[in-house]
Amino acid sequence: MSVAVSRNRAAVVADYGAPVQVWNVEVPDPEDGAFIVAVEASTMCGTDVHMHAGDFAQTGISHAPLILGHEIIGRVVAIGGRGRRDALGRPVQIGDRIAWAYAWCGECYWCTIAKQPSLCQFGRQYGWGPADEFPYATGGFAEYAYVMPTCKVVIVPENVESDVASAMTCAFRTVVHGFERAGGVVPADNVVIQGAGAVGLSALAYALGSGARQVIVVGAPAERLAIAEEWGAHEVIDIERTEPAERAARVRELTGGRGADLVVECAGNRFALEEGIALSRQGGRFLVIGQSDPRPASIVGTSINQGQRTIIGSISADVSHYYGALLFASDHRERFPFAQLLGQEYGLESVDGALEALAPGREIKPLIRPLA
Repeated sequence: MSVAVSRNRAAVVADYGAPVQVWNVEVPDPEDGAFIVAVEASTMCGTDVHMHAGDFAQTGISHAPLILGHEIIGRVVAIGGRGRRDALGRPVQIGDRIAWAYAWCGECYWCTIAKQPSLCQFGRQYGWGPADEFPYATGGFAEYAYVMPTCKVVIVPENVESDVASAMTCAFRTVVHGFERAGGVVPADNVVIQGAGAVGLSALAYALGSGARQVIVVGAPAERLAIAEEWGAHEVIDIERTEPAERAARVRELTGGRGADLVVECAGNRFALEEGIALSRQGGRFLVIGQSDPRPASIVGTSINQGQRTIIGSISADVSHYYGALLFASDHRERFPFAQLLGQEYGLESVDGALEALAPGREIKPLIRPLA
C-alpha cells in the first residue's frame, strides 16, 4: 500500500554560500511512471560543495533554491499510475530500494543518435534544483524524493547496504562509465590512478577487479593512501612528499621504462591534468573523469600526437553504469570494504557541518541521514 506524504523536510540552498536551511518542500502525487521514495541514505560529493558555493550558477544548470544531494538510495512508498519495471525488467513494488539515473530526456540528439545520454540537452539532474518548481523534491538531502518518469531505475541488490549503495551512485558509476569509454582493462595493463578520494579509490577497486596487472595510486593524504594499500594497490606515491619528476620516474621504473598503459585522472585539479600525460606511455590512454578546476592547464600538444596518446573525457553515467556499480559492490563486498569511504552521519540540520568536513578533505563521503 502506498504512503501519503504530508511533510517533507529538506536541506535547501536558498542563497549560494549562505547557511543551508531546512524547509518543508512539497512532494506532489506521483504522475504515471513516477515514484515517491523515502530517502534511506544520501552521501555527499565534492560537487555538493561547489553547488553550495554557487560555482555552477553561471552555467545555467544550477538553480537556487535547491535541495542538495545527488547520491541517493530510496525505498519506494508510492507509485504513480500503473507503475513500471526497473532496468532489468523487474516490476518495481512498494518497499523496494532503488537507485536511479538522472532524468535524461530520451529525445534529443545526445540521447537518441549519439547514444550519450549523460550529455543530454534537456535532462534534469538531482541536487541541482530548482526546489520551487515541479516536481520540487529533486535532491537527496530530504526525507522524500520524487523519481521522475524519465529516470531509469534499478533495484538495489539485497546484500548491499543502503549507505554503501548511495556511495556507488556517483563516484563509482562515473568510474564504470569512464573505464567503458576508455576501452576497459586487460590483464597486461599497468594502470595509474591520480587521486585518492572517493573517485580515485573507486577507480582503484574497479581496475583491480577488472584484472589489471598493476595499479599505482598517486595522491594524498597518507590516510587515504593507506586505504589504497589495504585495498590492494601495488604502489602508492604520496604527492606531498614527491615532485612531479620523481613521480614520473617512479612510474617508469615500475612499468619497464614505458609509463602506464592507462592513466585515470580522479584528482580534480589542473596540476593532475598537466602531470597525467607524463605518467602515460607512448601510445597509452589518459582518462579524465575528475576535473572540476576552472583554471587553464598547460599541456604540450606534441605529447599527444607525437606520443600517439588517446585522451578520453567522461562525465556522469546512464543506468547501465549504476547497475554495474551496484553489481560490483555486491560481488566484491568482501574484497573492498566500501564502508571505509563513508564519513560521519549527519542529520538535515547538520548539513553545513558535513560541507565543512568534506571541503578540506577531512572526510571522504559524509553520510546524510534525512529520516534519522
